Amino acid sequence: MKFRNRALAALLAAALCIPAAGCSGTDKSWAVKDSASTVPIGAYVYSLYNAYSQADGKKTDSSKDLFSQKIENKDAKTWIREKALTSTKQLLLLDKKMKDMSLTLTDAEKKSASDMNSQTWSQYSSTFEKYGVAQSSFEMAYGDAYEKEQAVFNAVYGKNGAKAVSDAELKSYYTKNYTAFSYMLCPLYKTDASGNYAAMTDAEKKQAKAVFDGYVSQIKAGTTTLAKAADAYKLAQKSQNDELYAESVNLATDTNYPDAMKTALKAMQAGEIKTLELTDAQAYVILQKEDVDKTADSKIASADNRESLLLAYKSGDFMTELGKEADAMTDVTVNDKAINSYDPKMFVSAS
Repeated sequence: MKFRNRALAALLAAALCIPAAGCSGTDKSWAVKDSASTVPIGAYVYSLYNAYSQADGKKTDSSKDLFSQKIENKDAKTWIREKALTSTKQLLLLDKKMKDMSLTLTDAEKKSASDMNSQTWSQYSSTFEKYGVAQSSFEMAYGDAYEKEQAVFNAVYGKNGAKAVSDAELKSYYTKNYTAFSYMLCPLYKTDASGNYAAMTDAEKKQAKAVFDGYVSQIKAGTTTLAKAADAYKLAQKSQNDELYAESVNLATDTNYPDAMKTALKAMQAGEIKTLELTDAQAYVILQKEDVDKTADSKIASADNRESLLLAYKSGDFMTELGKEADAMTDVTVNDKAINSYDPKMFVSAS
């Protein structure tokens, strides 16, 4: 899970073709610095676009120009500039925290950062370079910063951290905010030998629904379980994949599941099961709501799941505090002339 909204989807989908603003006589090699480190201007430009994209997502009237609106009670341009500067200062703060907390990235974390950086840069280097974002600047603000954020976060909220979250507290957060469920799917389309897709006929859809309704009736009658039904369906479909999925998500923040599925889950009781047609997903689904309390211990017992849950619980607090600390740093020098030469409006055509 990434902490910051890096806005790559919008950034990389567009051909950013406006050159960075020039400013004669201004040293535009750096944005902020302290006694130990210097952040290049390219990292600031990267943060400026991210802030622009976040502001665009926060505007109250999508039909109107972003810069005619207020974001969190500030005019959009001011909000974007302040957000970008805070994010840039955070790069200095992360280095300081890593040093103060005696943290170093592991080889696996370095590789993760390198992989993130290389994959994105290899695809979109020309896009970033048009705005004067060098590869080294991009790497500092992207993959490297992400891994440092993770390391500092875990040192603060992880086990034995300064603000360690106990299993009991994490379990309480999980059971209050998450919904556990299991499901199996029947796509409402077919593929031919060439891999081409075709929608099911009405007769085929009716037959598919009858199969799923039959499973649900048997499960309700206690003659089978969803797991056994999924095995039977796998065999009938001659599938090589498991057909049963088990999940637990925060329905208030989840963006991966169709609204119809989330609405149904909110109204269901633990143990309840039903068949739904998901029009947008072009599928029938057998959906069973589970008792979230019974999944809590296994969720926390898994190191990966515990880390993801901890991030969901505390990452917002962490990033808010990180921003406040960055803004409060007194030993930082800001290259105002350089950063002020970049107008967030230059990104408008990119979106």
